[in-house]
Amino acid sequence: MTGVAAAERPAKTAAEHSTTVEVVLRAVGAALQIFATLAVVRALHPDAAGVYFRGFVIALGMAALLRAKYEIYMANHIIGRRASVTGVSDGVLLMQLGRRVLLRSSLACGALLVITADIDIQAPRFEPALETYLPFVLAIPCISLSTFIGEALRAANRTLFGTIVAAYAINISILLAIALAPADASLPLYAWAFFGGSLLAAVLAVVLGRYAFPADWKEGSRPICRQALQEADEREVIGLGRAALLWGPVCLLAVSATAVEMAQFAVAYRTAMVVDFFLPALNLSGRPDLLRSIPPMAASRSLLVSKLGGAFLYSSLFAGVLLAAAPLTLRIYGSPYSALFAVYALLLAMQWANGVGRPAVRYAVVYWDAPRIRAAVSFGVLGALVVCASAISSFGALAAAFATLIGALVLNVWAIVSALHARPRLVGS
Repeated sequence: MTGVAAAERPAKTAAEHSTTVEVVLRAVGAALQIFATLAVVRALHPDAAGVYFRGFVIALGMAALLRAKYEIYMANHIIGRRASVTGVSDGVLLMQLGRRVLLRSSLACGALLVITADIDIQAPRFEPALETYLPFVLAIPCISLSTFIGEALRAANRTLFGTIVAAYAINISILLAIALAPADASLPLYAWAFFGGSLLAAVLAVVLGRYAFPADWKEGSRPICRQALQEADEREVIGLGRAALLWGPVCLLAVSATAVEMAQFAVAYRTAMVVDFFLPALNLSGRPDLLRSIPPMAASRSLLVSKLGGAFLYSSLFAGVLLAAAPLTLRIYGSPYSALFAVYALLLAMQWANGVGRPAVRYAVVYWDAPRIRAAVSFGVLGALVVCASAISSFGALAAAFATLIGALVLNVWAIVSALHARPRLVGS
């Protein structure tokens, strides 16, 4: 196809950025994440904060489900450098799949709006809750698109751009809303700030995605080929399982726990996410040499072991420093959030597991073995949800954090073992 050769110039790598500028931008993202969380818990009573963070779960959890299969297919196309095989550049595919994600999430949003309108008529007592959650429901298409593009940027090792998409727009919107709102501002006002931030995040993601994956708009406007849709559909179960690993325990907590427990977990979770802003850059898994082609088995395993060793070292050092600073970090949030050391430690361990396993997960995305991946994801989801469901009534946020860690360990341990022992075979070979 025309434009493939031009658009398939290797995506501009993070090395092109000044190291100082990159560190500053990542640090700003982490600061925005922490300050926005702090602003919410200072502005809202713990019960109200729990209701607010349930809205986060609605938007982010639904977005993860709706983009799941397209996200995995896009990652395989980018990491496996499949443009030369499919004849479609990464930029064109990103535009085509982005439209599908936006359409799918918009339909889901419309269905939820119909349901909420019916509830509002049939049960007026739920009107205050519906007013709060309406902006989060409306934000689902924007969150779906921004997170889809953000994950594509991460797959291309443009993790700085992914951090900017994830951390800047929504957190800045929250901070501005809390700073400018009157002291007696209602909870829906802050929810609408989230919606505004999600809209800005989607625009920012499109701009950064366009910059990282140059593509011809005319080609991108064409319908996506049937084979690509079929291959994406084949990843539906795995994609939904991955989304359940990330959000299943959190959704169970949001449904069954008190608002205060939801707020406590959200504070610990959002703080632990700071690891993800820095770790992909620190653990040196950004070099594309591992996945540029199918190397000899011995060389491939040697390089993978080296990358896994680097990931283990940097993940352990970074997570260890944050764990040592945990008492001071949690103290800034005040009561009842400062007594969350165990929950925060488990969530840091989850981030550590994801950091260690990232090179192996990227390897598995290229050397795709659907039955084994499906089995590993299913086992991880089953273990995480069983643990969470059986313990959440007694341990609340601690059970959800432990279940999240179990899911991460199962998936990443499988990925590491599989990558070290499996015979590499590219998808479609």
